[in-house]
Amino acid sequence: MSSNLYTLQYLQDEKILHMKFSVAAIDKDSAAAIYDSYTKEADLPDFSDFIMDASSVTEISDPAIGILMKAMGIMKKAKGYLVIVMTEEFLQKIMVAHPEMFNYMAVFHTLDEARAYIKKSKK
Repeated sequence: MSSNLYTLQYLQDEKILHMKFSVAAIDKDSAAAIYDSYTKEADLPDFSDFIMDASSVTEISDPAIGILMKAMGIMKKAKGYLVIVMTEEFLQKIMVAHPEMFNYMAVFHTLDEARAYIKKSKK
């Protein structure tokens, strides 16, 4: 499951759906394309938790933030946790400009940290 903008990987042992962005910059058009493509994904596995991996992203436009927040609303319906992976530098940029993004989700700097958080929180 993938597009030229992202890949989806199902981590079966943990029932986690991992979406990794394949681009370094996300503008309004690419965010809309990601949103449209994800909402049309067929045959998604029965996942409990969702990790949005933006570790390769270094730039995002303001309109793209709004579209991704809308996408997170859909993904938030997952039974378990919704977490984001991003670099410290990118996190600092986003937190200053859009602190509302972090009202209902955890952010980690690596996929392994995000997976460990989900696993620990389910005990």
